[in-house]
Amino acid sequence: MGHEQGLIASVRPDGYLELFSPRTGKRHRCGPRGTTMWLALQRCDWRSELAAEEVAFRLGVDPDSIRCDIDAWISHFREAGE
Repeated sequence: MGHEQGLIASVRPDGYLELFSPRTGKRHRCGPRGTTMWLALQRCDWRSELAAEEVAFRLGVDPDSIRCDIDAWISHFREAGE
């Protein structure tokens, strides 16, 4: 994911992350968890396993459950053609 793969990220005035797909014209507003996952993916070169470890450390939860969430989140955008 990332701009090079079709999604443009921006921070809204309310502090939430918004992902925009120029190809589909859809906008997706991310809550705190989605924002945290997006930022972790960026920092980890879009590798979900590393991002899951970072998010799990920050939230104090199990990396395996976060990795499932991240993988499902990525799949959502891929399946939507974004």
